Amino acid sequence: MKIAITGGAGYIGCRLIEQLLKEEHEIICIDWLRWGIEPILNIIDNPRFELYNVDICKPEVEPLLRQADAVIHLAGIVGYPACNKEPDTAYTVNVEGTKRVVDASSDKKFIYASTGSVYGELETICTEESTTNPLSTYSEYKLIGEEFVQDIGGVILRPATAFGVSNRLRQDLLINDFTLKAITEGELILFEGHFKRTFISVNNLARSFRWGITYYNDMQDNIWNVGDERLNLSKLDVANVIQKYINYKIIENKKISHDQDKRNYLVDYTKIKTFGFECTETIDDGIKALIKVYKNL
Repeated sequence: MKIAITGGAGYIGCRLIEQLLKEEHEIICIDWLRWGIEPILNIIDNPRFELYNVDICKPEVEPLLRQADAVIHLAGIVGYPACNKEPDTAYTVNVEGTKRVVDASSDKKFIYASTGSVYGELETICTEESTTNPLSTYSEYKLIGEEFVQDIGGVILRPATAFGVSNRLRQDLLINDFTLKAITEGELILFEGHFKRTFISVNNLARSFRWGITYYNDMQDNIWNVGDERLNLSKLDVANVIQKYINYKIIENKKISHDQDKRNYLVDYTKIKTFGFECTETIDDGIKALIKVYKNL
C-alpha cells in the first residue's frame, strides 16, 4: 500500500515510517522539515521512501496526497505552549492545513491524530462518548479537525500523552521533561502532582496508526481512545517511578496551576482493545531508554 504521512519527520512520524517500511509499504513523507532532516536520515535511502519538503497549507500538498491509497495526518503545531507561542501559525496549520489535507484525501483511507486533551477537565472516566471540554486553542483546533475528518468517514485517534525516545526527540513531553530535569538539575518542581494522566510510548503510539490501517474497515467513521489503563498515573506517580533510577529531589508546589488544558482524568480504552490493541512498553521501559540518552547528551 502507498501511504502518505504528513509530519513524517516528526516525533511520531519518523518511528511510524520505520515500522511501515518493515511491512513493505511505500511511503510518501510530507514535512516542512522545521526540525531538520536528521530524524529520517536512517531511512532516506530506502527505495520505498519518498520525501517532500512541503507545507500542508500550500496547494502543492494536494497532488502528493492524491497519489496515496491511505493518508495518516500527523502534521501540526503540537501542544498548547507551542500554539500559544505562535497563535496565527497554529490556526493556519492545525485548522486550515488540516482542512486542505482532508479535502484532498476524501476518497482515501484517512487516519487523524487528535488528542486526549479534548476531554479537558472531567471528573469521570473518559470514553469516546464523553462530552469534550477543550480548554486551550490546541485542543479546540484538534476538535475542529475531528469534525473535518468525520465528514469523510475517517478514523480519529485520541492518543494518551506520549513518552520515550525518538529520532526527533521531544523534551516538552511530561515524562521526557521530568526525566531530563531529574538528570540535569537534580530536582523537579512538581505542579499539580495529583493530576492523573494516561501515557503511551512513542513506539506503541506509532503502532496504533498501523492498527488503524490494518483494521480500517472496522474502525472508520469512528473515534478511538489510544492507550492502556495500566499506564494511568498521576504526575507524582511518574516522578516517583523516575526516582527508582535517578537520585533526585521532588519539590511539590500545590499553589500554582500549571496546565492550561487541566488534564486530570482517567481514560477507558476498552473500545480499541476489542481489536487486540494493548501497550507493550511500560513507563519504566521509556524512562530507562531516556536515561541512556540524556546521560550522554
